[in-house]
Amino acid sequence: MFERTISVDTPERDLPRQVPAEIWRYALAFLHLRRPTLRFVWRDDKQWIDVQFSRENRSGVGNHGHDHVRVLVSPTEMPRGITVRELDVLTLVALGLTNGGIAERLGTSARTVSSQLERLLEKLGQTSRGGLAAVAVDLGLLRLPFPGGTPESGGIGIAELELALHAQFDPSLSVARGGLAARVPIRLGIIEPGGLGTDSAQTLNGALLAIDEINAQGGIGGRRIEPIIETVEIFDWESVARGLDRVIEADVDAIITSYVSAEHPQFLDVIADYGKPFLHTATFEADVLRAELEPWRYGMVFQTCASETYYGPGMLRVLKRLEEARLWAPRERRIVCLEMESVSMHLATPAFLERASDAGWTVAATIETPVGNTDWSATVANLAVLRPDVILIANYVETELVSFQRAFAHSPLPALVYSIYSPSIPSYLRELGAAANGVIWSTTTGTYDDELGRRFRHQYATKFGEDPGWSQAGAVYDQVRMLSAAWSSVDSRNVEAVVQYLRRWPYRGVNGVYYFGETGHAPRLYPDTTSDAALSQAHLVYQIQDQQHVLLHPEPFGNLQSFALPPWFDATAERAR
Repeated sequence: MFERTISVDTPERDLPRQVPAEIWRYALAFLHLRRPTLRFVWRDDKQWIDVQFSRENRSGVGNHGHDHVRVLVSPTEMPRGITVRELDVLTLVALGLTNGGIAERLGTSARTVSSQLERLLEKLGQTSRGGLAAVAVDLGLLRLPFPGGTPESGGIGIAELELALHAQFDPSLSVARGGLAARVPIRLGIIEPGGLGTDSAQTLNGALLAIDEINAQGGIGGRRIEPIIETVEIFDWESVARGLDRVIEADVDAIITSYVSAEHPQFLDVIADYGKPFLHTATFEADVLRAELEPWRYGMVFQTCASETYYGPGMLRVLKRLEEARLWAPRERRIVCLEMESVSMHLATPAFLERASDAGWTVAATIETPVGNTDWSATVANLAVLRPDVILIANYVETELVSFQRAFAHSPLPALVYSIYSPSIPSYLRELGAAANGVIWSTTTGTYDDELGRRFRHQYATKFGEDPGWSQAGAVYDQVRMLSAAWSSVDSRNVEAVVQYLRRWPYRGVNGVYYFGETGHAPRLYPDTTSDAALSQAHLVYQIQDQQHVLLHPEPFGNLQSFALPPWFDATAERAR
Protein backbone atom coordinates (compact mmCIF):
# COMPACT_ATOMS: atom_id res chain seq x y z
CA MET A 1 0.00 0.00 0.00
CA PHE A 2 1.22 3.52 -0.86
CA GLU A 3 -0.09 6.84 0.43
CA ARG A 4 0.79 10.42 -0.53
CA THR A 5 -0.90 13.84 -0.37
CA ILE A 6 -0.30 16.27 -3.24
CA SER A 7 -1.64 19.58 -4.55
CA VAL A 8 -1.60 21.41 -7.89
CA ASP A 9 1.66 23.01 -6.74
CA THR A 10 3.47 19.69 -6.21
CA PRO A 11 6.37 19.52 -8.73
CA GLU A 12 6.14 16.61 -11.12
CA ARG A 13 9.65 15.51 -10.17
CA ASP A 14 8.43 14.96 -6.57
CA LEU A 15 5.73 12.50 -7.56
CA PRO A 16 6.83 8.96 -6.63
CA ARG A 17 7.47 6.83 -9.69
CA GLN A 18 6.17 3.61 -8.12
CA VAL A 19 2.68 4.96 -8.86
CA PRO A 20 1.74 5.18 -12.58
CA ALA A 21 1.97 8.75 -13.92
CA GLU A 22 -1.63 8.50 -15.19
CA ILE A 23 -2.89 8.11 -11.62
CA TRP A 24 -1.14 11.33 -10.57
CA ARG A 25 -2.80 13.12 -13.49
CA TYR A 26 -6.18 11.80 -12.40
CA ALA A 27 -5.42 12.96 -8.82
CA LEU A 28 -4.83 16.53 -9.99
CA ALA A 29 -7.94 16.41 -12.17
CA PHE A 30 -9.89 15.27 -9.07
CA LEU A 31 -9.29 18.71 -7.53
CA HIS A 32 -11.58 20.20 -10.19
CA LEU A 33 -14.52 18.15 -8.95
CA ARG A 34 -16.79 19.02 -6.07
CA ARG A 35 -16.51 15.55 -4.56
CA PRO A 36 -14.91 14.79 -1.17
CA THR A 37 -13.83 11.28 -2.18
CA LEU A 38 -13.65 9.05 -5.22
CA ARG A 39 -12.58 5.44 -5.75
CA PHE A 40 -11.78 3.34 -8.81
CA VAL A 41 -9.55 0.50 -9.99
CA TRP A 42 -6.63 0.68 -12.38
CA ARG A 43 -5.00 -2.14 -14.29
CA ASP A 44 -1.26 -2.09 -14.80
CA ASP A 45 0.67 -4.75 -16.70
CA LYS A 46 0.43 -7.36 -13.95
CA GLN A 47 -2.25 -6.56 -11.39
CA TRP A 48 -5.27 -4.55 -10.35
CA ILE A 49 -4.67 -1.42 -8.28
CA ASP A 50 -7.25 0.04 -5.94
CA VAL A 51 -7.09 3.87 -6.05
CA GLN A 52 -8.75 6.18 -3.53
CA PHE A 53 -8.77 9.99 -3.65
CA SER A 54 -9.95 12.20 -0.78
CA ARG A 55 -9.92 16.00 -0.59
CA GLU A 56 -8.07 17.84 2.16
CA ASN A 57 -8.59 21.59 2.55
CA ARG A 58 -5.63 22.65 4.65
CA SER A 59 -6.34 26.39 4.56
CA GLY A 60 -9.85 26.03 5.94
CA VAL A 61 -11.41 27.95 3.03
CA GLY A 62 -13.13 26.76 -0.12
CA ASN A 63 -10.47 27.96 -2.58
CA HIS A 64 -9.46 24.94 -4.68
CA GLY A 65 -5.99 26.41 -5.04
CA HIS A 66 -5.41 25.49 -1.41
CA ASP A 67 -6.88 22.00 -1.69
CA HIS A 68 -4.79 18.85 -1.50
CA VAL A 69 -5.72 15.36 -2.57
CA ARG A 70 -4.79 12.35 -0.48
CA VAL A 71 -3.92 9.44 -2.76
CA LEU A 72 -4.12 5.89 -1.40
CA VAL A 73 -2.96 3.14 -3.77
CA SER A 74 -2.87 -0.59 -3.00
CA PRO A 75 -2.87 -3.88 -4.94
CA THR A 76 -6.25 -5.61 -5.05
CA GLU A 77 -8.11 -8.49 -6.63
CA MET A 78 -11.47 -8.63 -8.34
CA PRO A 79 -14.20 -10.36 -6.27
CA ARG A 80 -15.50 -13.67 -7.60
CA GLY A 81 -12.97 -13.65 -10.46
CA ILE A 82 -14.42 -10.71 -12.44
CA THR A 83 -12.51 -10.32 -15.71
CA VAL A 84 -11.16 -7.15 -17.31
CA ARG A 85 -13.93 -7.05 -19.91
CA GLU A 86 -16.61 -7.76 -17.30
CA LEU A 87 -15.34 -4.79 -15.29
CA ASP A 88 -15.60 -2.64 -18.42
CA VAL A 89 -19.22 -3.72 -18.75
CA LEU A 90 -19.89 -3.12 -15.04
CA THR A 91 -18.45 0.39 -15.28
CA LEU A 92 -20.66 1.26 -18.25
CA VAL A 93 -23.74 -0.27 -16.57
CA ALA A 94 -23.11 2.09 -13.64
CA LEU A 95 -23.14 5.03 -16.09
CA GLY A 96 -26.60 3.91 -17.23
CA LEU A 97 -25.78 2.67 -20.74
CA THR A 98 -27.99 0.11 -22.48
CA ASN A 99 -26.61 -3.17 -23.81
CA GLY A 100 -26.44 -1.60 -27.26
CA GLY A 101 -24.64 1.46 -25.93
CA ILE A 102 -22.14 -0.72 -24.07
CA ALA A 103 -21.56 -2.87 -27.15
CA GLU A 104 -20.93 0.21 -29.29
CA ARG A 105 -18.35 1.55 -26.86
CA LEU A 106 -16.55 -1.76 -26.50
CA GLY A 107 -16.72 -2.78 -30.17
CA THR A 108 -18.68 -5.96 -29.49
CA SER A 109 -22.25 -7.21 -29.85
CA ALA A 110 -25.28 -6.63 -27.63
CA ARG A 111 -25.62 -10.39 -27.29
CA THR A 112 -22.07 -10.68 -25.90
CA VAL A 113 -22.80 -7.87 -23.47
CA SER A 114 -25.97 -9.69 -22.35
CA SER A 115 -23.93 -12.85 -21.60
CA GLN A 116 -21.37 -10.82 -19.67
CA LEU A 117 -24.15 -9.21 -17.64
CA GLU A 118 -25.57 -12.62 -16.75
CA ARG A 119 -22.17 -13.70 -15.42
CA LEU A 120 -21.85 -10.48 -13.43
CA LEU A 121 -25.29 -10.96 -11.87
CA GLU A 122 -24.26 -14.44 -10.74
CA LYS A 123 -20.80 -13.43 -9.50
CA LEU A 124 -22.03 -10.44 -7.52
CA GLY A 125 -25.23 -12.05 -6.26
CA GLN A 126 -27.55 -9.49 -7.85
CA THR A 127 -30.85 -9.78 -9.70
CA SER A 128 -30.95 -6.55 -11.71
CA ARG A 129 -28.85 -3.97 -13.56
CA GLY A 130 -29.68 -1.52 -10.79
CA GLY A 131 -28.23 -3.91 -8.22
CA LEU A 132 -25.05 -4.27 -10.28
CA ALA A 133 -24.73 -0.50 -10.58
CA ALA A 134 -25.20 -0.04 -6.83
CA VAL A 135 -22.56 -2.66 -6.01
CA ALA A 136 -20.14 -1.16 -8.54
CA VAL A 137 -20.44 2.33 -7.05
CA ASP A 138 -20.51 1.14 -3.42
CA LEU A 139 -17.42 -1.05 -3.73
CA GLY A 140 -15.50 1.13 -6.15
CA LEU A 141 -15.64 -1.53 -8.89
CA LEU A 142 -15.34 1.12 -11.60
CA ARG A 143 -12.46 1.21 -14.04
CA LEU A 144 -10.22 3.95 -15.36
CA PRO A 145 -9.24 4.80 -18.05
CA PHE A 146 -12.92 4.96 -18.88
CA PRO A 147 -13.90 2.01 -21.13
CA GLY A 148 -14.29 3.03 -24.77
CA GLY A 149 -12.73 6.47 -24.33
CA THR A 150 -13.97 9.73 -22.84
CA PRO A 151 -17.68 9.56 -21.87
CA GLU A 152 -20.23 11.88 -23.43
CA SER A 153 -21.40 13.12 -20.02
CA GLY A 154 -20.84 12.77 -16.29
CA GLY A 155 -23.32 11.40 -13.79
CA ILE A 156 -20.95 9.21 -11.79
CA GLY A 157 -17.64 10.23 -10.26
CA ILE A 158 -15.26 8.41 -12.57
CA ALA A 159 -17.03 9.76 -15.66
CA GLU A 160 -16.65 13.29 -14.30
CA LEU A 161 -13.01 12.57 -13.48
CA GLU A 162 -12.32 11.35 -17.02
CA LEU A 163 -13.96 14.50 -18.42
CA ALA A 164 -11.97 16.70 -16.03
CA LEU A 165 -8.74 15.04 -17.13
CA HIS A 166 -9.52 16.02 -20.72
CA ALA A 167 -10.69 19.52 -19.71
CA GLN A 168 -14.24 18.72 -20.80
CA PHE A 169 -15.92 18.83 -17.39
CA ASP A 170 -18.56 21.44 -16.54
CA PRO A 171 -18.40 22.08 -12.75
CA SER A 172 -21.98 23.35 -12.78
CA LEU A 173 -23.11 19.78 -13.50
CA SER A 174 -21.23 18.28 -10.55
CA VAL A 175 -22.90 16.68 -7.55
CA ALA A 176 -25.30 18.94 -5.69
CA ARG A 177 -24.27 17.47 -2.31
CA GLY A 178 -20.53 17.81 -2.69
CA GLY A 179 -20.13 19.09 0.84
CA LEU A 180 -21.35 15.82 2.34
CA ALA A 181 -19.16 12.81 3.02
CA ALA A 182 -19.47 10.51 0.03
CA ARG A 183 -19.24 7.30 2.02
CA VAL A 184 -21.15 6.90 5.28
CA PRO A 185 -19.60 4.34 7.62
CA ILE A 186 -20.83 0.80 8.01
CA ARG A 187 -22.09 0.59 11.59
CA LEU A 188 -21.47 -2.61 13.54
CA GLY A 189 -23.29 -3.19 16.82
CA ILE A 190 -21.19 -4.98 19.47
CA ILE A 191 -22.94 -6.34 22.57
CA GLU A 192 -20.24 -6.84 25.20
CA PRO A 193 -21.04 -9.06 28.21
CA GLY A 194 -20.13 -7.09 31.33
CA GLY A 195 -19.07 -8.45 34.70
CA LEU A 196 -17.21 -11.47 33.32
CA GLY A 197 -13.64 -10.30 33.92
CA THR A 198 -11.20 -10.73 31.08
CA ASP A 199 -13.79 -12.62 29.03
CA SER A 200 -15.66 -9.34 28.56
CA ALA A 201 -12.50 -7.62 27.35
CA GLN A 202 -11.73 -10.45 24.94
CA THR A 203 -15.12 -10.09 23.26
CA LEU A 204 -14.68 -6.38 22.68
CA ASN A 205 -10.96 -6.40 21.87
CA GLY A 206 -11.23 -9.20 19.31
CA ALA A 207 -13.84 -7.18 17.42
CA LEU A 208 -11.93 -3.89 17.68
CA LEU A 209 -8.72 -5.50 16.40
CA ALA A 210 -10.49 -6.72 13.25
CA ILE A 211 -12.21 -3.35 12.74
CA ASP A 212 -8.93 -1.43 13.09
CA GLU A 213 -7.19 -3.72 10.60
CA ILE A 214 -9.99 -3.39 8.04
CA ASN A 215 -10.19 0.40 8.42
CA ALA A 216 -6.41 0.71 8.06
CA GLN A 217 -6.77 -0.95 4.64
CA GLY A 218 -9.37 1.56 3.46
CA GLY A 219 -12.49 0.00 4.99
CA ILE A 220 -15.20 -1.63 2.88
CA GLY A 221 -15.29 0.04 -0.51
CA GLY A 222 -13.92 3.19 1.08
CA ARG A 223 -16.43 3.04 3.95
CA ARG A 224 -15.04 2.71 7.46
CA ILE A 225 -16.55 0.29 9.96
CA GLU A 226 -17.84 2.22 12.96
CA PRO A 227 -18.32 0.16 16.15
CA ILE A 228 -21.43 0.88 18.23
CA ILE A 229 -20.60 -0.70 21.61
CA GLU A 230 -23.01 -1.56 24.41
CA THR A 231 -21.94 -3.31 27.63
CA VAL A 232 -24.70 -5.33 29.31
CA GLU A 233 -25.20 -7.57 32.34
CA ILE A 234 -25.57 -10.99 30.79
CA PHE A 235 -28.09 -12.43 33.29
CA ASP A 236 -30.25 -9.27 33.45
CA TRP A 237 -32.74 -9.10 30.58
CA GLU A 238 -33.57 -5.44 31.21
CA SER A 239 -29.89 -4.55 30.83
CA VAL A 240 -29.55 -6.71 27.71
CA ALA A 241 -32.73 -5.29 26.18
CA ARG A 242 -31.59 -1.69 26.76
CA GLY A 243 -28.24 -2.37 25.12
CA LEU A 244 -29.90 -4.12 22.19
CA ASP A 245 -32.35 -1.24 21.74
CA ARG A 246 -29.51 1.29 21.66
CA VAL A 247 -27.55 -0.47 18.92
CA ILE A 248 -30.74 -0.87 16.90
CA GLU A 249 -31.54 2.83 17.35
CA ALA A 250 -28.09 3.54 15.87
CA ASP A 251 -29.28 1.80 12.68
CA VAL A 252 -26.39 -0.67 12.68
CA ASP A 253 -25.81 -2.86 9.63
CA ALA A 254 -25.17 -5.98 11.74
CA ILE A 255 -24.85 -7.06 15.38
CA ILE A 256 -22.27 -9.38 16.94
CA THR A 257 -21.75 -10.76 20.42
CA SER A 258 -20.43 -13.72 22.34
CA TYR A 259 -23.00 -15.72 24.34
CA VAL A 260 -25.19 -12.87 25.62
CA SER A 261 -28.26 -14.13 23.74
CA ALA A 262 -28.10 -17.63 25.26
CA GLU A 263 -29.86 -16.74 28.51
CA HIS A 264 -32.74 -14.82 26.95
CA PRO A 265 -35.03 -16.57 24.43
CA GLN A 266 -36.69 -13.24 23.59
CA PHE A 267 -33.36 -11.87 22.30
CA LEU A 268 -33.76 -13.54 18.91
CA ASP A 269 -37.26 -12.15 18.49
CA VAL A 270 -35.89 -8.61 18.85
CA ILE A 271 -33.24 -9.47 16.25
CA ALA A 272 -35.84 -10.97 13.91
CA ASP A 273 -37.97 -7.83 14.16
CA TYR A 274 -34.93 -5.70 13.32
CA GLY A 275 -33.95 -7.92 10.41
CA LYS A 276 -30.19 -7.28 10.18
CA PRO A 277 -27.48 -10.01 10.38
CA PHE A 278 -26.72 -11.26 13.89
CA LEU A 279 -23.62 -13.37 14.68
CA HIS A 280 -23.08 -14.94 18.11
CA THR A 281 -21.33 -17.78 19.96
CA ALA A 282 -24.09 -18.88 22.33
CA THR A 283 -23.55 -22.64 21.63
CA PHE A 284 -27.27 -23.24 22.08
CA GLU A 285 -28.80 -25.97 19.91
CA ALA A 286 -32.37 -24.87 20.68
CA ASP A 287 -31.70 -21.52 19.00
CA VAL A 288 -30.11 -23.20 15.96
CA LEU A 289 -33.15 -25.45 15.50
CA ARG A 290 -35.45 -22.48 16.00
CA ALA A 291 -33.71 -20.58 13.21
CA GLU A 292 -33.64 -23.55 10.85
CA LEU A 293 -37.34 -24.35 11.41
CA GLU A 294 -38.42 -20.75 10.79
CA PRO A 295 -35.92 -19.37 8.26
CA TRP A 296 -38.43 -16.75 7.09
CA ARG A 297 -38.19 -15.14 10.55
CA TYR A 298 -34.72 -16.02 11.87
CA GLY A 299 -32.80 -16.36 8.62
CA MET A 300 -30.36 -13.57 9.59
CA VAL A 301 -29.19 -15.36 12.78
CA PHE A 302 -25.84 -17.20 12.72
CA GLN A 303 -24.35 -19.13 15.61
CA THR A 304 -20.67 -19.04 14.70
CA CYS A 305 -19.76 -22.22 16.56
CA ALA A 306 -21.30 -25.64 17.09
CA SER A 307 -23.75 -26.23 19.93
CA GLU A 308 -23.46 -27.47 23.52
CA THR A 309 -24.96 -30.85 22.56
CA TYR A 310 -21.56 -31.96 21.19
CA TYR A 311 -19.60 -31.42 24.39
CA GLY A 312 -20.81 -34.57 26.15
CA PRO A 313 -20.34 -36.95 23.18
CA GLY A 314 -16.97 -35.32 22.50
CA MET A 315 -15.88 -36.11 26.05
CA LEU A 316 -17.02 -39.74 25.72
CA ARG A 317 -14.94 -40.04 22.54
CA VAL A 318 -11.82 -38.76 24.31
CA LEU A 319 -12.37 -41.05 27.32
CA LYS A 320 -12.65 -44.04 25.00
CA ARG A 321 -9.43 -43.12 23.22
CA LEU A 322 -7.58 -42.67 26.52
CA GLU A 323 -8.70 -46.11 27.65
CA GLU A 324 -7.81 -47.73 24.35
CA ALA A 325 -4.34 -46.18 24.48
CA ARG A 326 -3.94 -47.39 28.10
CA LEU A 327 -3.20 -43.83 29.18
CA TRP A 328 -5.88 -43.89 31.88
CA ALA A 329 -8.23 -46.44 33.42
CA PRO A 330 -11.47 -45.63 35.28
CA ARG A 331 -12.29 -47.34 38.57
CA GLU A 332 -16.09 -47.45 38.60
CA ARG A 333 -17.02 -45.91 35.23
CA ARG A 334 -19.04 -43.13 36.82
CA ILE A 335 -19.51 -39.57 35.52
CA VAL A 336 -20.86 -36.67 37.60
CA CYS A 337 -22.01 -33.44 35.93
CA LEU A 338 -21.83 -30.05 37.60
CA GLU A 339 -24.07 -27.54 35.84
CA MET A 340 -24.71 -23.83 36.33
CA GLU A 341 -28.28 -22.56 36.34
CA SER A 342 -28.66 -21.66 32.69
CA VAL A 343 -31.17 -21.70 29.88
CA SER A 344 -28.60 -23.02 27.45
CA MET A 345 -25.87 -24.94 29.31
CA HIS A 346 -27.34 -28.42 29.89
CA LEU A 347 -25.09 -31.33 28.96
CA ALA A 348 -26.72 -34.25 30.80
CA THR A 349 -29.46 -34.57 28.18
CA PRO A 350 -31.38 -37.82 27.56
CA ALA A 351 -29.34 -38.31 24.37
CA PHE A 352 -26.08 -37.96 26.29
CA LEU A 353 -27.25 -40.32 29.05
CA GLU A 354 -28.14 -42.93 26.44
CA ARG A 355 -24.77 -42.63 24.68
CA ALA A 356 -22.93 -42.83 28.00
CA SER A 357 -24.89 -45.94 28.98
CA ASP A 358 -24.14 -47.58 25.63
CA ALA A 359 -20.44 -46.93 26.29
CA GLY A 360 -20.65 -48.56 29.72
CA TRP A 361 -20.80 -45.41 31.84
CA THR A 362 -23.09 -44.52 34.71
CA VAL A 363 -24.05 -40.86 34.94
CA ALA A 364 -25.00 -39.77 38.45
CA ALA A 365 -27.65 -37.15 39.14
CA THR A 366 -26.53 -33.68 38.07
CA ILE A 367 -25.30 -31.33 40.81
CA GLU A 368 -26.64 -27.79 40.33
CA THR A 369 -24.07 -25.03 40.92
CA PRO A 370 -25.83 -21.61 40.74
CA VAL A 371 -23.53 -18.75 39.78
CA GLY A 372 -22.43 -16.79 42.85
CA ASN A 373 -24.32 -19.06 45.25
CA THR A 374 -22.36 -22.32 45.27
CA ASP A 375 -20.45 -23.63 48.25
CA TRP A 376 -17.64 -25.27 46.32
CA SER A 377 -16.06 -26.99 49.34
CA ALA A 378 -19.41 -28.67 50.07
CA THR A 379 -19.74 -29.58 46.39
CA VAL A 380 -16.32 -31.30 46.41
CA ALA A 381 -17.28 -33.15 49.59
CA ASN A 382 -20.46 -34.33 47.86
CA LEU A 383 -18.36 -35.52 44.91
CA ALA A 384 -16.20 -37.61 47.25
CA VAL A 385 -19.31 -39.54 48.30
CA LEU A 386 -20.30 -40.17 44.66
CA ARG A 387 -16.81 -41.48 43.74
CA PRO A 388 -16.72 -40.24 40.12
CA ASP A 389 -14.08 -41.17 37.56
CA VAL A 390 -14.89 -38.04 35.57
CA ILE A 391 -16.23 -34.67 36.70
CA LEU A 392 -17.87 -32.84 33.79
CA ILE A 393 -18.29 -29.13 34.57
CA ALA A 394 -20.73 -27.13 32.45
CA ASN A 395 -20.12 -23.54 33.51
CA TYR A 396 -18.89 -20.72 31.25
CA VAL A 397 -18.27 -18.24 34.10
CA GLU A 398 -14.52 -18.39 34.61
CA THR A 399 -14.53 -17.19 38.24
CA GLU A 400 -16.78 -20.13 39.18
CA LEU A 401 -14.34 -22.60 37.58
CA VAL A 402 -11.47 -21.02 39.48
CA SER A 403 -13.38 -21.40 42.78
CA PHE A 404 -14.15 -25.05 42.04
CA GLN A 405 -10.56 -25.90 41.16
CA ARG A 406 -9.25 -24.28 44.34
CA ALA A 407 -11.68 -26.29 46.44
CA PHE A 408 -10.84 -29.44 44.49
CA ALA A 409 -7.08 -28.88 44.90
CA HIS A 410 -7.63 -28.70 48.66
CA SER A 411 -9.47 -32.05 48.71
CA PRO A 412 -8.59 -33.85 45.46
CA LEU A 413 -10.22 -37.01 44.14
CA PRO A 414 -8.80 -39.60 41.70
CA ALA A 415 -11.02 -38.27 38.91
CA LEU A 416 -10.49 -36.45 35.65
CA VAL A 417 -11.72 -32.85 35.67
CA TYR A 418 -13.25 -32.07 32.26
CA SER A 419 -14.32 -28.45 31.82
CA ILE A 420 -16.11 -26.52 29.09
CA TYR A 421 -14.62 -23.40 27.51
CA SER A 422 -13.73 -21.31 30.60
CA PRO A 423 -10.09 -22.43 31.01
CA SER A 424 -9.47 -20.79 27.60
CA ILE A 425 -9.69 -17.42 29.36
CA PRO A 426 -6.19 -16.13 30.28
CA SER A 427 -7.14 -15.15 33.85
CA TYR A 428 -8.03 -18.79 34.63
CA LEU A 429 -4.37 -19.77 34.51
CA ARG A 430 -3.22 -16.51 36.10
CA GLU A 431 -5.48 -17.11 39.08
CA LEU A 432 -4.79 -20.82 39.57
CA GLY A 433 -1.18 -21.20 38.53
CA ALA A 434 0.03 -24.77 39.09
CA ALA A 435 -3.33 -25.75 40.62
CA ALA A 436 -4.73 -25.84 37.06
CA ASN A 437 -2.26 -28.49 35.89
CA GLY A 438 -4.09 -31.65 34.82
CA VAL A 439 -7.42 -30.03 33.98
CA ILE A 440 -8.90 -31.10 30.62
CA TRP A 441 -11.11 -28.66 28.75
CA SER A 442 -12.78 -28.40 25.37
CA THR A 443 -14.32 -25.83 23.07
CA THR A 444 -16.32 -25.94 19.85
CA THR A 445 -14.69 -22.66 18.77
CA GLY A 446 -10.99 -22.44 19.53
CA THR A 447 -8.16 -20.42 18.01
CA TYR A 448 -5.90 -22.69 15.97
CA ASP A 449 -2.21 -22.82 16.79
CA ASP A 450 -1.24 -22.39 13.12
CA GLU A 451 0.19 -19.51 11.10
CA LEU A 452 -3.09 -17.57 11.03
CA GLY A 453 -3.77 -18.17 14.71
CA ARG A 454 -0.25 -17.23 15.81
CA ARG A 455 -0.35 -14.04 13.74
CA PHE A 456 -3.68 -13.09 15.30
CA ARG A 457 -2.39 -13.78 18.80
CA HIS A 458 0.70 -11.66 18.14
CA GLN A 459 -1.36 -8.76 16.73
CA TYR A 460 -3.75 -8.92 19.68
CA ALA A 461 -0.94 -8.97 22.25
CA THR A 462 0.83 -6.10 20.49
CA LYS A 463 -2.29 -3.94 20.46
CA PHE A 464 -3.72 -4.72 23.90
CA GLY A 465 -0.66 -5.81 25.88
CA GLU A 466 -2.16 -9.13 26.96
CA ASP A 467 -2.81 -12.65 25.73
CA PRO A 468 -6.06 -13.15 23.77
CA GLY A 469 -6.83 -16.58 25.20
CA TRP A 470 -7.79 -19.54 23.06
CA SER A 471 -11.43 -19.02 22.11
CA GLN A 472 -13.63 -15.96 22.39
CA ALA A 473 -11.31 -13.22 21.12
CA GLY A 474 -10.60 -15.21 17.96
CA ALA A 475 -14.28 -16.08 17.52
CA VAL A 476 -15.43 -12.44 17.60
CA TYR A 477 -12.48 -11.37 15.43
CA ASP A 478 -13.70 -13.91 12.87
CA GLN A 479 -17.27 -12.59 13.09
CA VAL A 480 -16.10 -9.14 12.00
CA ARG A 481 -13.94 -10.61 9.25
CA MET A 482 -16.81 -12.78 7.95
CA LEU A 483 -19.11 -9.78 7.75
CA SER A 484 -16.35 -7.79 6.07
CA ALA A 485 -15.97 -10.48 3.41
CA ALA A 486 -19.71 -10.37 2.74
CA TRP A 487 -19.86 -6.55 2.68
CA SER A 488 -16.92 -6.45 0.28
CA SER A 489 -18.64 -8.82 -2.14
CA VAL A 490 -22.26 -7.65 -2.08
CA ASP A 491 -24.12 -4.44 -1.28
CA SER A 492 -23.92 -4.06 2.51
CA ARG A 493 -27.41 -2.55 2.51
CA ASN A 494 -28.90 -5.62 0.86
CA VAL A 495 -29.54 -7.83 3.90
CA GLU A 496 -30.75 -10.77 1.83
CA ALA A 497 -27.57 -10.73 -0.26
CA VAL A 498 -25.34 -10.46 2.84
CA VAL A 499 -27.13 -13.36 4.54
CA GLN A 500 -26.93 -15.47 1.39
CA TYR A 501 -23.21 -14.76 1.10
CA LEU A 502 -22.54 -15.70 4.75
CA ARG A 503 -24.38 -18.97 4.32
CA ARG A 504 -23.07 -19.95 0.92
CA TRP A 505 -19.33 -19.14 0.99
CA PRO A 506 -16.89 -20.79 3.45
CA TYR A 507 -14.71 -18.43 5.46
CA ARG A 508 -11.33 -19.50 6.88
CA GLY A 509 -10.79 -17.65 10.13
CA VAL A 510 -8.36 -17.96 13.02
CA ASN A 511 -10.83 -20.34 14.73
CA GLY A 512 -11.18 -22.63 11.72
CA VAL A 513 -13.55 -22.72 8.76
CA TYR A 514 -17.09 -21.36 8.96
CA TYR A 515 -19.41 -23.05 6.50
CA PHE A 516 -23.17 -22.95 7.05
CA GLY A 517 -24.46 -24.39 3.79
CA GLU A 518 -27.65 -23.26 2.09
CA THR A 519 -29.91 -23.64 5.14
CA GLY A 520 -27.62 -23.98 8.15
CA HIS A 521 -27.27 -21.61 11.10
CA ALA A 522 -24.20 -23.16 12.75
CA PRO A 523 -20.90 -24.25 11.17
CA ARG A 524 -19.85 -27.84 10.74
CA LEU A 525 -17.85 -29.41 13.57
CA TYR A 526 -14.96 -31.83 13.11
CA PRO A 527 -15.11 -34.74 13.84
CA ASP A 528 -18.64 -34.60 15.32
CA THR A 529 -20.74 -33.62 12.28
CA THR A 530 -18.23 -34.02 9.44
CA SER A 531 -15.07 -35.92 8.61
CA ASP A 532 -13.84 -32.99 6.51
CA ALA A 533 -11.39 -31.06 8.68
CA ALA A 534 -10.84 -28.57 5.86
CA LEU A 535 -14.47 -27.38 5.81
CA SER A 536 -15.28 -27.10 9.50
CA GLN A 537 -14.20 -25.96 12.92
CA ALA A 538 -12.43 -28.50 15.07
CA HIS A 539 -13.82 -29.63 18.44
CA LEU A 540 -10.61 -28.92 20.32
CA VAL A 541 -9.70 -30.71 23.56
CA TYR A 542 -6.78 -29.48 25.67
CA GLN A 543 -5.04 -30.45 28.87
CA ILE A 544 -3.22 -27.93 31.06
CA GLN A 545 0.33 -29.11 31.71
CA ASP A 546 3.07 -27.00 33.31
CA GLN A 547 0.62 -24.07 33.06
CA GLN A 548 0.42 -24.42 29.27
CA HIS A 549 -2.48 -25.57 27.08
CA VAL A 550 -1.54 -28.83 25.34
CA LEU A 551 -3.84 -29.86 22.47
CA LEU A 552 -4.84 -33.51 22.78
CA HIS A 553 -7.64 -34.05 20.27
CA PRO A 554 -8.69 -34.36 17.47
CA GLU A 555 -6.04 -35.42 15.02
CA PRO A 556 -4.41 -33.94 12.98
CA PHE A 557 -4.60 -30.91 15.27
CA GLY A 558 -3.73 -32.63 18.55
CA ASN A 559 -1.90 -35.68 19.87
CA LEU A 560 -3.61 -37.82 22.51
CA GLN A 561 -0.26 -39.35 23.45
CA SER A 562 0.55 -35.98 25.03
CA PHE A 563 -1.96 -36.70 27.80
CA ALA A 564 -0.53 -36.85 31.32
CA LEU A 565 -2.26 -38.28 34.38
CA PRO A 566 -3.24 -35.26 36.51
CA PRO A 567 -0.85 -34.61 39.41
CA TRP A 568 -3.58 -34.92 42.03
CA PHE A 569 -3.87 -38.65 41.22
CA ASP A 570 -0.50 -39.14 42.94
CA ALA A 571 -1.65 -37.06 45.91
CA THR A 572 -4.86 -39.06 46.36
CA ALA A 573 -3.00 -42.37 46.00
CA GLU A 574 -0.51 -41.27 48.64
CA ARG A 575 -3.32 -40.21 50.93
CA ALA A 576 -5.08 -43.57 50.44
CA ARG A 577 -1.93 -45.39 51.58
